[in-house]
Amino acid sequence: MEDSNSPALEARRESEMRQKAAHIDRAQRHELHIPLRFRLEGRQEWAAGEAINMSESGVLFSSDDLLEVDSRVQITFQSAELPMMQTGTRLVRIVRRMLSNWPETRVLFGAKFCN
Repeated sequence: MEDSNSPALEARRESEMRQKAAHIDRAQRHELHIPLRFRLEGRQEWAAGEAINMSESGVLFSSDDLLEVDSRVQITFQSAELPMMQTGTRLVRIVRRMLSNWPETRVLFGAKFCN
């Protein structure tokens, strides 16, 4: 049995508190499922994707293109059929990359809005 003052128990308590705080501080997500376009910062070519959900702090989106974590990306919520509007772009930083396997396997990107 662990001593109530042991470093391992204290570290576990701190970890649990951080997880609870992260859950409480997490911004409310709004489901979207709308087309978006994105490009790496400084690039000219746009790629297609789909916004899955969005909050005041960021956006979750999918794409067939692979992006690296910490990449800075411009996004716009426009389909490829429309002419580009420069005023509608936002800069984001990719903070996580994961695979979704239901209903189909695809790459999802968590991106945080840059201020």
